[in-house]
Amino acid sequence: MRTFLLSIFWLTNVGNVIQLLIMGSAGWIVYSGAYSFSDLSVNVFITQYVPWILWLKTLIVSLLGEFGQWLIEIPILVIAPFKFITGTVIGLWAYSVAKKMPVKSASS
Repeated sequence: MRTFLLSIFWLTNVGNVIQLLIMGSAGWIVYSGAYSFSDLSVNVFITQYVPWILWLKTLIVSLLGEFGQWLIEIPILVIAPFKFITGTVIGLWAYSVAKKMPVKSASS
């Protein structure tokens, strides 16, 4: 269980680095004047700036239907920080629980 929780911790850390890159690039797009804050939605960001993850849009819409369509129309600079904070909270929780667990030796 400890290994599983530490894996969650490290996966959320990697995800947070990706979220920081997304927030930085989206911030630069807004700063450069290409789009306004509210016009740069997740849909626009995925289709025009990172089309290699277009499959993610298809997956979200196919799994969540209308709710998924609504989600991808949220401005990227609203949803990305929310995902960053959520990932941080989950990662810190997993680390704190794993830290309290005893370490089993490999010989036992």
